[in-house]
Amino acid sequence: MPYAINKGVKTYYEVTGEGPDFLMLHANPCDHRMWMYQVAFFSRRFRVIATDMRGYGRTDKPEDPYGFEALAEDAFAVCDQENITGGIIAGASMGSKIAFKMVLKRPGLFQAMIHVGGNAHRGTSYDDRAAGYLGADVPSYRAGHLAELFAPGFSETPRGKFHSKIVLDDSTALSGKAISTLFHSFDRVDLASQVSAINIPVQIVNGIHDNSLEGGRKTASLIDGARHEAIDNAGHLCCLEDPARFQDICVSFLRENGLYPGI
Repeated sequence: MPYAINKGVKTYYEVTGEGPDFLMLHANPCDHRMWMYQVAFFSRRFRVIATDMRGYGRTDKPEDPYGFEALAEDAFAVCDQENITGGIIAGASMGSKIAFKMVLKRPGLFQAMIHVGGNAHRGTSYDDRAAGYLGADVPSYRAGHLAELFAPGFSETPRGKFHSKIVLDDSTALSGKAISTLFHSFDRVDLASQVSAINIPVQIVNGIHDNSLEGGRKTASLIDGARHEAIDNAGHLCCLEDPARFQDICVSFLRENGLYPGI
């Protein structure tokens, strides 16, 4: 199993396919498996690298405080180990914020960005989530957190139950304190004042039931030429809820920018 190490912290990642690089950074409270449809689809044309961020999956779960910069450094460690020098970066929710940080810190490393449920502003729920993971039973709290991110009723559908089972199957192995620390890493971080410096193509996608929808629109308005689209009947994790529509948006965006290779 591949790991990259940043100052003693091991980040787990998986590599699938061949072609231009496509780095995928997941959302809370998931791990790299939230990209299951995108890995299957895009790995026919790209080398897809999907990571687990701190606190989740097979990546280390530090409980002591650290800065948001550390999350970007974890992902850079993966990039360096895999010799990523170009390609596409995709981020979802907190992963979207890490992606913004990476592109600002290393301009020119990626040629385009795609965001799921993404915005550059601090989530209004971060304080409650940090407290919730610290003070509650992690499996039950995580299940409730995940259900709230989907469109109303989705988690009770057969497909929603299937996705939830996959995402939640390792909940007993997680540390509530580590996840709380992850949320607190974004305290006092102001990406919104910085994203106007981004000069590569940007696509932001939210579901219409996503509480980050307005933040996504506002973020797109701050970046010259950025595209924003909303998916009907989807929430914060629209790439899981409606992968066909999400992937259509991504393919159109990449083709428009000459970044969608042939097979």
